[in-house]
Amino acid sequence: MKQEFKDLLSRDLKINSLPISSKIFDIGRSAESIAKLAQQRVDEDGDCAKIHCSNIIDWMNDIVEQAQKALDLHLQENKLSK
Repeated sequence: MKQEFKDLLSRDLKINSLPISSKIFDIGRSAESIAKLAQQRVDEDGDCAKIHCSNIIDWMNDIVEQAQKALDLHLQENKLSK
């Protein structure tokens, strides 16, 4: 995820938008963690693990990308106008 959680806290957003932002962020972070673990297995283990884990890495990276797009959209829509 391109944001850190502290970035969400420091944004000027509409009331009640933080819980949704937080959940979308959590989805992306979880997918990143799974992708990182799968990448470690690919680096350590044999060919069978590489094939299986490479699929997991692709799936998790797709989830990260979708979560990032959803978070960007949500943050844009809930930005306070100054």
